[in-house]
This record gives sequence, structure tokens and C-alpha cells, in this order.
Amino acid sequence: MKSIILFLFLLLPILSFVTISMAADIFRCKKDSGTFQPTSPYKTNIQAALKKLVDGSNTAFFGIRQDEVKAVALCAGYLNPKDCASCLNTSIPLLLQKCPNQKIAAAWRNTCMIRYGAPVETTYDLWFVEHEVSVTKAKDVQGLENNLPMLVQRLALSIGRDRSSQLSKYGYGTQGYGSPPQSLHLVMQCSPDTKVDDCKKCVFHLSEEMKRCCGGAMGATMFTPNCYMRYAHDDFRTK
Repeated sequence: MKSIILFLFLLLPILSFVTISMAADIFRCKKDSGTFQPTSPYKTNIQAALKKLVDGSNTAFFGIRQDEVKAVALCAGYLNPKDCASCLNTSIPLLLQKCPNQKIAAAWRNTCMIRYGAPVETTYDLWFVEHEVSVTKAKDVQGLENNLPMLVQRLALSIGRDRSSQLSKYGYGTQGYGSPPQSLHLVMQCSPDTKVDDCKKCVFHLSEEMKRCCGGAMGATMFTPNCYMRYAHDDFRTK
């Protein structure tokens, strides 16, 4: 009996960490965006625009006038093209099922995001913010809370420096802290249609949200329609 209790005690932190490493899919239908009929050209245009994303475009338009649809894809900057396509292929039918008639909708998986809606001049719209957080606390909470904002600042300042790169709105970095030494891993990224200034605004917003929801946690991820941020104490890029 004692050995079983000891085993469960040792297993609990591992299970808690897996909670954040294998985040559940997130689907959001924007309720105030209006709806369309099943036979509407808007539905056909959604499907056509989403197909362009799977074919390799990160932004796609389809249709004309009031039925025009814009679709956007974001794959984690460390993801290879094959895994990116697989993530999008899995997400698209699920999103269409979860949001069958909303004009604006978005889906987040652990390594990719898709959203669609009518083209608008202002693409920065944080109409939802979601998070996944580990229930396990860091060994050095104060050290984490001191170093995470510094790493956020360093990566955010690098956004947009090389505007010719497809990864100009992507940042990944590490920072050591604590005794015994620990390695903090952080990634941030914005959708391809988000302007550089809005991208920085978005990641700093998530940094503040992270302080409110996830203080001292071993790992956390924040999702919005425009950007995401994730930190952990292991290199999640290799998983």
C-alpha cells in the first residue's frame, strides 16, 4: 500500500506537467459576427479559403463583396512544413463542425491556429483570450517571476527587425535562473496579418494576462486570435 501511495505521489507532478504540454484544442465562434445560411456563398468561400491555407498560403481570400472571406493560418515557427500541414488539416474540419454558421471563427491547437472572417482594415481584435496552465508550481517562484518578464521583453524587442523574413513575428529564447540552475523556455508569435506594432502590443498584453492567471506555474500558454505565448521549463520544440 505504501509503495502505491509513493508511486502516485511521484506521478502527480508528471501528470500535472503533461496537462500543459498536451493542451486541449480551442474552438471559438464569434457570436456577434453574424451568421450565414447553409446554402450561402459565404460557406463555400470559407471552405475554399481554408483549402488555400492547407496548400501552403498563410493568408487567403476568396469571394467578392459581402461574401468575401479571409482565412489566416499560423504554425509555430519551429514546426516543419509537414507537421504544420497536418495540424491545419486536423483543425479545419473540427472548426467547421464546431462553428457551422458563424461568420468569424478561430481554432487553436498546440502548434497551429486558423481563423476566418470577412476582410477588415483592422485585424487586431482580441475577441478571446484563452490559457492553459500547469498546476505544478516552479521550485523558485520568485526567480521565475523576476526572469520571465525580462525574457518577454528581450524577445518582444526582436519582433519585426527582419521584415523580409516569414518569421519576423516569431521569437524563441531561453534564460537560466535559480539555484540549482533552471532553464526557462519562451516562445511568442503573431499571425501573419498582424502589424508589427500590434504584434508587440499583443504579446505584452499576454504577458500581463500571464501574471494574473498563471503566477509561479511551471508552464503556461496564452492564446488569442492574433498571437500566442508559451513558456515552460523544457524545450517543447522537440516534442
